[in-house]
Amino acid sequence: MEPGYKVQKRSVDETGDEVQLLAALLPEAVFSVDRSKSAAAQRLADSASVDLIIIDDGFQHFGLARDLDIVTYDAAISRRMLKSFPYGVLREPLSALKRADVIIITRSNFARDRGLLQRKLKQISPDAAYYYAPFIIDELVGYDRRLPVKYLEDKSVFLFAGVGNFGPLRRQVAALSGDLDYALELSDHQQYNQRLLSKIKLLANRFDSDVIVTTGKDWFKLGGFDFGREIYYLNQSIDLDPGEEKLVAHLHDKLGLKRR
Repeated sequence: MEPGYKVQKRSVDETGDEVQLLAALLPEAVFSVDRSKSAAAQRLADSASVDLIIIDDGFQHFGLARDLDIVTYDAAISRRMLKSFPYGVLREPLSALKRADVIIITRSNFARDRGLLQRKLKQISPDAAYYYAPFIIDELVGYDRRLPVKYLEDKSVFLFAGVGNFGPLRRQVAALSGDLDYALELSDHQQYNQRLLSKIKLLANRFDSDVIVTTGKDWFKLGGFDFGREIYYLNQSIDLDPGEEKLVAHLHDKLGLKRR
């Protein structure tokens, strides 16, 4: 980071849950948060502190020029939901994928037919580079320890989370646990208060669950609340296919970045 660049730490209420999670995972990255994505990007550019700016959720932000568009396509979303909002989850018709340079098919392990899905997407965006990204829960992270996911094999589990697509997460946890007592689906980017936290604790007590689990971005909003039993967040990794090295090389070539 260049000398003189002012770092300001913000609360999760100011930045949102995803920024807090990414900041913990990427301590050397610089984050700029603003209602205007253009203003956030301009602030980073003016700081001369970064070589590359990544805009989150910017595919429809036409007021900001960029060199490359990466789009993720969730293979776990049912076909009936592939309609434009408010009738489905899409912000644009699928035909908008023709603008994408890279398409990453996330949760590809939930696709009924991976080959068929890619052929359909290639009809829309034949020149894009395609990657598969199954999400794998590989570790449980608590306040003072980390455990392998096999720890859940003989445990009864209470799950709660506020994510955009709850069903696949529920199925993953059910497959990993000895018994999934209850799965509480909350709103995406759920805001937590004492009333909601107490409700979750009460439900976990009612089921007498051995362990409570949630996601990393929910974890950062719990404020250290005492649930009276073990609680962990599910650390997820992505097994990119083709490999991560190929994607990085592709981005270097497209953007003209120097290799380190």
